[in-house]
Parts: sequence; C-alpha cells; structure tokens
Amino acid sequence: MGNSEQNKKAIAENRKRVFSLDAEVMTNKTLIYASRSMIEENRLMILSNYSAAFIGNRQIANNNTDEIFENRHAILDNADTQNDVEDNFVNSQKNKASLDFLEHRSQLNAAVLEVSEKMATINAALIDVNRAIMESNQAIVDFNSEQIAVNSQLLSGDLQPSRATPELNAQTIENNKKMMADLEKRVADNREKMESLVSTSESNAQALADNKRAIGERRIAMMTNRQKIMSNKDKIFG
Repeated sequence: MGNSEQNKKAIAENRKRVFSLDAEVMTNKTLIYASRSMIEENRLMILSNYSAAFIGNRQIANNNTDEIFENRHAILDNADTQNDVEDNFVNSQKNKASLDFLEHRSQLNAAVLEVSEKMATINAALIDVNRAIMESNQAIVDFNSEQIAVNSQLLSGDLQPSRATPELNAQTIENNKKMMADLEKRVADNREKMESLVSTSESNAQALADNKRAIGERRIAMMTNRQKIMSNKDKIFG
C-alpha cells in the first residue's frame, strides 16, 4: 500500500473520531449552557432572598424593636410610684431598657459588619470572574484571527492542494491524531466537572428554596409580634 493509500485510510479513521468528538464537545457545550442557566437562576434567587431578608424582613424586625422599647418607656413613664424606692425601680428599668437596646444594636452592628466583609470578599471574587471572562473572550478573538489568517492563505494560494506531498499529509494526519487524543481527554475531564457542577447547582437551588420558605415563615412571625406590640400599646393608653 502506497503512502497516499495509507494516508487515505488514516484520514477516514480520523474522520470517525472527529465525528464522535464533535458530538461529545457539542454535548459538553449544551451542558455548560444548562449549568450556566441554573447558576444564573440561583444568583437571581440569592439576590431576591437577600432583598427579602435584609431590605424587607430586617426593616420589619427593626421597626418592631423600636416600638417594643417605645412601649417599654411608655409603660415605665406611666407607672404610679409612691416613694423613692419605686422611683429608683422605674429609673433603673429605663436604664436597663436602654442598655438592652444598645447591646442588641451593638451585636447587630457586628453581625452586619461580618456580612459586609463576606460581601466584599465575594465582590473581589466576582471581579476575578469578570477578568476570567474577559480573558476567555480575548482567546476567542485570538483564535478567530488565526483562522482568518488560514483562510487568507487558502485564498491567496499560499496553502493549496497542488503543493501537498504524501509526507506533508502524513505529518498533518499525525498531528491531527495527537490533537484528538488531547481533545478526548479534555472532553472527559470537562464532562466530569460539569456533572459535579450541575449537582452542586441543584443542591444550591434546593437550599435557596428552603431559605425563601424560611424568610416567608420569619415574616409571618414578625407580623405576629407586631400584633402583640399593638395589643400592648392599646393596654398602655387603654
């Protein structure tokens, strides 16, 4: 069998592998978009839960706290004292209420600071993500430029079938085999990572759904507290 016949047989075998690789690479592409869709859904759910918990529920809870202590001071102000001992009781209770509130506020400040520090770290990570996306975009631009150059060579005559030799073809075929081996390994590695990513995204989605349910339940508890606060307010001036 001559070199050209051997090359023809090798090309046919490579074409089968290329066809199989094409299916696998495109499957990975579909899985990537599916996982990206899940990640984006989770990200939006995170933002939704953040807004509901911090902007919504937090304000309700803080407003309840303010009114609880307004009621406390109103109750103490309306207390009918008969002597210094009773006056001291009322005034010391006012001081205690102020200290209780300030301690609570200080603990909340520490908690909010901890959350802010975590968010700053997350923002730094998101900046790195953006940088990675930009680098990937540049890789696409560079690849396109290289392939435009190949097309230009084909059009200009620098790269023509008439200049081919069995030896050059054999070299290209061998290089193609090496590329396919590398591709097959990368495809397998990518598939394993994507399956893990999809599994993580599904777990995250369930956790976020649980959080949303807990946020709703906590809001109901806050509104129940609100009713009790209003009931106490009615008793103060009733």
